[in-house]
Amino acid sequence: MGRGTMPVRPSPRSRKHATTVGVSAIVLAAGGSTRMGTGKPLVRIADRPLLEHVLEALSRSLVTQIVVVLGHEAALVKEEIPLADATVVVNREYAEGMSTSIRAGLRASDPQAAAFLLVLGDQPFVSSTTIDTLIRRWRPRRPRILIPTFRGRRGNPVLVDRSVSSEIRSISGDVGFRELFQNRADDILEVPVDDPGILVDVDTPEQLRSLSKEIERGRPLKEILTDLAIQARTASR
Repeated sequence: MGRGTMPVRPSPRSRKHATTVGVSAIVLAAGGSTRMGTGKPLVRIADRPLLEHVLEALSRSLVTQIVVVLGHEAALVKEEIPLADATVVVNREYAEGMSTSIRAGLRASDPQAAAFLLVLGDQPFVSSTTIDTLIRRWRPRRPRILIPTFRGRRGNPVLVDRSVSSEIRSISGDVGFRELFQNRADDILEVPVDDPGILVDVDTPEQLRSLSKEIERGRPLKEILTDLAIQARTASR
C-alpha cells in the first residue's frame, strides 16, 4: 500500500467480482472543496448527498468494482454515505492534487480489471446509460482512452484501458488525468452521448442554489442540465 493511503476492507461487491475481467470505477471524492466552502460529497441536492447520486448511477451500471477515494472529512463521509458496496481508500495526500487520488484508486482497484472508469465525485447527474455506453464501446477493440461528448464537447467520466495505467501513475500535481490527453490524439475515442450531465459539476454554493431552485420548480432535469452545459460552454470561450 502506497504512502499516505489507508485502505478499508474490500466490499462484498469487489469480492464478488474478484475473478471477473471487468471495469473498476475510481470515484475521486477526496478534495477539500474550497470553492464550495464545505465537503462536496455531503452537499445535498434533490434531497441526497452528491456522492450518493454518483454511487447510485455506478451501482446500476456495468462496472464490476467501485473504488471510492476519500480525503477531506473522510470519517464524516463514511458515517453519512452508504459505502458497503464500494472499496474505500483514504488518501491522506489529497492536498497535493488529484493525481494522488488517482494513484490511490488504482492501487485499491481489482488487479484483474481490464479498464478503469475515472469518475468525478462532484458530477451527480451522469447517467448509468452513459457509463454503459462507454464500456460497450471499449469492449470489442479496447481503445486506450474513451471520452464522452455532449454536442461536441468533451466531458467526464473517462474510461482508460489498463494498457495506459503505468502512464496514469506517472502524472503528478493537480492536473489530473487530462494530462494523458496531451499528444495522445490517436489513442482517444470520443463517444457522443445524449447526456448533458457529463458537463455539469457542482463547484460553488451559487451553482448549488441555482440548480436546486430549478429542480424544485419542477423543470425536467435534462432541460436544466442542457442549459447549464450550454452556459458552461459559452463561459469557457
